[in-house]
Amino acid sequence: MTMFRMPIFTWNTLVTSILVLLAFPLLTAALFGLAADRHLGAHIYDPANGGVLLWQHLFWFFGHPEVYIVALPFFGIVTEIFPVFSRKPIFGYTTLVYATLAIAALSVAVWAHHMFATGAVLLPFFSFMTYLIAVPTGIKFFNWVGTMWKGQLTFETPMLFAIGFAVTFLLGGLTGVLLASPPLDFHVTDTYFVVAHFHYVLFGTIVFSTFAGCISGFRR
Repeated sequence: MTMFRMPIFTWNTLVTSILVLLAFPLLTAALFGLAADRHLGAHIYDPANGGVLLWQHLFWFFGHPEVYIVALPFFGIVTEIFPVFSRKPIFGYTTLVYATLAIAALSVAVWAHHMFATGAVLLPFFSFMTYLIAVPTGIKFFNWVGTMWKGQLTFETPMLFAIGFAVTFLLGGLTGVLLASPPLDFHVTDTYFVVAHFHYVLFGTIVFSTFAGCISGFRR
C-alpha cells in the first residue's frame, strides 16, 4: 500500500486531521484569552486597543478551516459511493488527491473574507484567495460528474443521496463564489444570504452524505 493507492476517503481523513492540528490550537489560545478577559480582568480583547478585530482574526482563522474539517470527510464518503453505483473507477484519482491538498492549504489563507465589511483587511488578496479555493473544489465536482459520465448508473438509495449531496453542494459553492466579491459581500454580509450559503454547504455535505454512507455501509 502506497500513498497514491489509498482510498480517497482515507486521504480526506488524513488531510482533515492535519487541518485539525492547525486550526484548533489557535481557537484554544483565543478562548484562553477570552477567559482571561472574563475572569482575570485582562484586556486582550479590549475594543480600545483593537481587540475586537483581534478576536475576529483569531476566530475566523479557526472558523474557515473548520468548514473544510467538517466537509472533507463527507467529500470522501461520496467519492467512494459514486464509483460503486456508476460501475466504473473513480475519474481522476490523482487530481482528486491534489485538489484535497489544495483545499486544505488554501483554507488557512481565506479567513478574512468573513471580515470584508470591517474595512481592516487586504481586500484584493483575500478576494483572490477565496476565488482561488473554488478551483480545487470545482475539480472535485467535475471528477464526480466524470465518474458518473457514461457509467452504468443504478439509482439506488445511496446513489440518490450522493446526487442530492452534489446538487445542494453545487448551490452552496456557487453562492460562496459570489461572496468572494467585496462589493457584493458588503451588501449581503450578516444577512440570510450568508446563512443560506452556509447551510447549503453543510446540509449538502453532512446530511446527504451521512445517509448515503450509512445506507451503503449497512448494505454490504
